Amino acid sequence: MDDALHRVIGIDLGTTYSAVAAYNADEFESEIIYDGAIADRQGAATPSVVRLGPEDGRVIIGHEAKNAIGLQGAPAETIIEIKREMGAEFTEASLDAFGVRGEREVGQPVEVRFGGAWLRPQEVSALILMRMKEIAETRLGGQIRDAVVTVPAYFTERQKKATEEAALLAGLYPRQLIPEPTAAAICYGVDRGEAERQIYLVFDFGGGTFDVSIIETRDEEIVVLATAGDQRLGGGDIDDAIAAWAMEHSGGAGDPMRVKAAAEGAKRELSFSEQATMSLDDGVTLTLDRPTFEALARPVLDKTLAQVEEALRFAAEQKGLDRADVDAVLLVGGSTRIPRVTQMLLEYFDKDEEFVRSDGNPDTLVARGAAIVARKFEPSQEFDLARAEEGGLSDEADELKITLITEHTLGVAVQEGRFDPLISRGAKIPASQKKIYTNPPLAEHIEAAIYQGEGKYVYEDGTTLVGTIHLSDIEPRPEGYHNFEVEFALDINGLLEVRVKHVNTGRDYEATFEQSTSIGQVNELAERRQALLALYSGHDRLTPRQAAAPTPAPSSAIPRPVDDDEPALDLGQVPREFTRLVRRVHDHLDKERGPLSLVAAYEDFASAIRSGAPEHVLEELGDRLEEAFDARR
Repeated sequence: MDDALHRVIGIDLGTTYSAVAAYNADEFESEIIYDGAIADRQGAATPSVVRLGPEDGRVIIGHEAKNAIGLQGAPAETIIEIKREMGAEFTEASLDAFGVRGEREVGQPVEVRFGGAWLRPQEVSALILMRMKEIAETRLGGQIRDAVVTVPAYFTERQKKATEEAALLAGLYPRQLIPEPTAAAICYGVDRGEAERQIYLVFDFGGGTFDVSIIETRDEEIVVLATAGDQRLGGGDIDDAIAAWAMEHSGGAGDPMRVKAAAEGAKRELSFSEQATMSLDDGVTLTLDRPTFEALARPVLDKTLAQVEEALRFAAEQKGLDRADVDAVLLVGGSTRIPRVTQMLLEYFDKDEEFVRSDGNPDTLVARGAAIVARKFEPSQEFDLARAEEGGLSDEADELKITLITEHTLGVAVQEGRFDPLISRGAKIPASQKKIYTNPPLAEHIEAAIYQGEGKYVYEDGTTLVGTIHLSDIEPRPEGYHNFEVEFALDINGLLEVRVKHVNTGRDYEATFEQSTSIGQVNELAERRQALLALYSGHDRLTPRQAAAPTPAPSSAIPRPVDDDEPALDLGQVPREFTRLVRRVHDHLDKERGPLSLVAAYEDFASAIRSGAPEHVLEELGDRLEEAFDARR
């Protein structure tokens, strides 16, 4: 047992490698906890690879599982890069990629076969976290119940929720989910020292995800100004490019997973050598030189630079910053060892070498930074899924000041698939926002779909469904009778809570919020945790679970925003027979925003005009608008 190490640990749950660290009170710094089962210093980072033993059915995680990929006859039940699937639903492409067409459907949460059953990505990640917890407990002694877990800065709410569930399934209270670039910046020590304002760009290039954050530091405080990223971009994509090149030049020799393992080895060797040799199946060897390697990597690196530009664009738009305001670039992640990464950034910023800073071990920066954050929490004495963590804040809590922001806009789907924002991208968290919506005509229930993204419509690329609010047992009334105040609240982890109040009566409405890829409530988590513990300990196989239903399309009974900011109709767009009515409605709404039934009737009529609806539809909606106007008092 090492009493100097803090018992709330920091974990970097990575796509290709994971690491665990703890703060050392004697040394006043965080340190990596090495896997004692690994003979050399490779134990600093554990491969995020999960394998089922072919003979005894035991779960194997880490180096042993990764090394087995290179063996002839390696078992099919080996899972890699599961982090990329956190919070994901099946698409047409992923059904084919996972080979589950006919067994799963588009819109269902992603699941993988393992141990005789289907596992969600957060359940596989829980197995990895169990291993990280075990590594820490071997060094610290006793049980560990609390952790600060890192997530990519550009993770969505669904992905963060899946990470929270993974920690709970592993027997860890996730005391905070902190963005990986922020954790790395803390490890670099940017929160210490300079009293003057400094602007850093954190370039976090891991195995499976890419993040860029622009942060401001001053007087021991870190403020995140902008983020951008790609959840499916990383060094693994360079491995794929090398593997494709190798398959082409070897005539297709080798199992794809073993070829990819050889490709990763070549990439690592080319980080410090001018050429690398790849050994494939059937005695085939290939030599990959640096110019060819850099040509293969260029499309991936170009995509990282595009995300750098997006972060700078957002910082310029929101904070008035430009490229010249950046004082330094901080490199994070094992893929930044590629020499071309530093060269690319120096060329882009037109700076000297000292402008781009690197750490001796970029693979462990994130975990070490998370451990520094973790010291502000006191450890819990017990772990119980049904109860919140017991440990409070430590005396060091005030020494670390971090201001985080929302990475994506959150809002509600309303008429015609429009995206009605509540909490905007770049808002400081914790954050909350309220908005009033009204009922469709005679609705007995309402389903409000919650989305995350930056589009005007929910069906645009990059806008994803988070979950659905269900309002039931509504008294059927004419349109606009009921008013519901919907409140979005984001906690410090960026996780969403939804509250609904019935404005007419002033009472809180018992609405249910179903997150589309979540495992569920405490009892469901507890059931899955027991099954995973049995599998991890080698005592049992998992009980098969019925597939979740595909995410339903939003109900037609969707809410209507009361205070929609859609611009008023230009009278020049309105057919002559309706201009007098529309002018009178405009005059009224300019003075008084209501009643709700009139606002809703006007919005529907205006939408029909803008979309070029046929004459009979305009007549019907025009009659309804006139009735609502006449009944306004």
